[in-house]
Order: sequence, then structure tokens, then C-alpha cells
Amino acid sequence: MRRDSLRKCLAWTELLHTGEMRYSKALDPLLATGLALRRGSTVVLLEESTLSTIVNTQCREMIRIRDEARELARSMGLEVTITSRPDEALALLQRLQASQGEPLDACSCRDMSAGLFNDSKHIERVPVLSRIYSEWARGRHLRGELRLKAYGRLVHRAHGLDLGEVTRALGQVCIPAQRASRLNDYDLSRIGLVLTSENLAPFEQMSPNKGLVLFCPGYNTGLAALWLGSLPAACPWVHFGDFDPDGLAIFERLSLQSGREGRFVPDLDGLERMRPSLPAWSGARAFDPKRYTLQAMQELAAWGRENEVFAEQEQVLQLLGWQEVCGLDAQPHADSQSTTS
Repeated sequence: MRRDSLRKCLAWTELLHTGEMRYSKALDPLLATGLALRRGSTVVLLEESTLSTIVNTQCREMIRIRDEARELARSMGLEVTITSRPDEALALLQRLQASQGEPLDACSCRDMSAGLFNDSKHIERVPVLSRIYSEWARGRHLRGELRLKAYGRLVHRAHGLDLGEVTRALGQVCIPAQRASRLNDYDLSRIGLVLTSENLAPFEQMSPNKGLVLFCPGYNTGLAALWLGSLPAACPWVHFGDFDPDGLAIFERLSLQSGREGRFVPDLDGLERMRPSLPAWSGARAFDPKRYTLQAMQELAAWGRENEVFAEQEQVLQLLGWQEVCGLDAQPHADSQSTTS
């Protein structure tokens, strides 16, 4: 595939839809064949039916792949622009997404490049692929920290430290990412409930009478998903997030990364009860059920699109309280401090 094929497809599709546009080199083939005419800095379409055939047969699938790759990158929290090689970009993104939880040395750039493209240096040589890999590597779960609260026995095996005792004493625990990613160091077998929170203030207020509370800061889902996927299969999971297009996407990303089914709150029942008090949605990104894979997220997005409102976690706490939202009994809230294990 030629490196400039996607740019040509995007430019030709725009010209087909608008009839005229500012000149770019991507339009030179249309000018050379008489399908378009240049007038100063503007290019005017002459043969609409012919260009329509070209776009439908050669460009639509490439643009569809680009859009799929772009959406996958966004869902992974990667800020990259895909302007070339969309099929290779999509293949790399899918491989990176599937690598969640694998050791870092199993995901080296050259090993991954050889496996995907039969060339150990292909990713390094192609700018869009290099940007994707670099962005992913910078944001991988072996960075930052995991913030949690344990309500019950959760032992760090190497040190004999009970994170439940730490939580009772200090309010919460902060574990450096490299330590948190060593899951065999922690005895998670006793965890009977897990709550995750998108925002920090609700995380600090959530004090169930059992289980584990994890802070999941926005799209930085790697560490939380790693722990979610390692908890007992029978452990129920409730995620408290903002009810907006990104909040739904964050929950879906956590679910797909961890391989765990969970419940998003506020749910439809809570949203219906709060509806008169919720502000109108005016964000740039619309509620779109087609954006999501999980049926529950599609239904919530459809409700949001129909009602055109949103709810931040802090507002939900004021209207309903976290215990009622999550369907849990309350426990006195400890002062929120932190320690490093």
C-alpha cells in the first residue's frame, strides 16, 4: 500500500462531497486525468459520477479501517493521528490491546514488529506505527500508581502487610505501579466485592463493609483492569462513573481489558429518578450507541441521546448517595490519607 493512499482517499472523498476544495498534492491525479479542474488555489470537481465510482470501490473500506483504528486508539487512551497505513495501524493497535497483562519484555517493539509484519524494524521505520507504539509504551500499566482501599484481609505476601489494616489506619493505600503489577505478591482470593471509581472524590467517599475499592483515573485503566482480571471469578464488580460518552467508554474499556462483566452506575433506574435535576448535555462528543460493544452501554447511550442530559459522579452523590447508587450498605468513612506499600 502506498504511504499516501489514505491522504488521497480522504481528499478525494471530501472533494466528492463538497464539489470544490483548497488545492493539495493529493488531488494531482484527479487534475491530471481531467476529473477536476484547478482555479487558483481551489480545485473544482468535473466528473462526479466517475469520482463517485472510484471512491466507492477504492476509498470507503480504507476510510472505514482508519475510523476503526482511530476509535480503538481513542478507547485505549492513545492520542495519535492516523494519516497513513490504516490497516497496519489497526493491526498494531489490536495487538497492543491484546497484550494487556503480558510482561513488558514480551511486548518489545522489535518482537511485536516481527510477529505482525515479518520485519523486526518495520514499526520503527513507519512513522504512524512508531508513534502508536511509543504512545502506548509511555502509558502502559507499569507507570504511575494504584490507589485502593481494602475492607477485609488483603495480604502482601512478601512483606506480610495486610492492606485492610493499612486502610483502617490511614484511609487508603497507594502502591507504585511496578509493585502493583506483580499480582502474585497479593492474596486476592478473599475479595468478595470490588468497586471502581472514575473520579477521586467519590473514591474517597466509598466505604463498603467488605471488599475492595479501586481508583481508576479516567482512561488510565491499565492497573485497575489488571487487578479486576485477577480477582475471583465470583467477585461482583460495580463501577461508579460519570454518565457521559467518555464515562461509558471508560467502563467498557475496563470490562474488555479485564475480561470481567460488571455493573455501571448510575444505571437506568437511577438516571430516570434523577432526570429532572440533570443538566443538559452540550459536549462535543454525542451519545452514540454504535460507539459501544456492550449492550448495557448501548442502552445507556441510547437513553442519553434521547434525554440529552448527563450526570457527573459528584452530582449523583449529592442526589442519591453512593450507597444507594451502588446498592450497598454504608460503613463509617475513614479519613482519606495514603501510604506506599
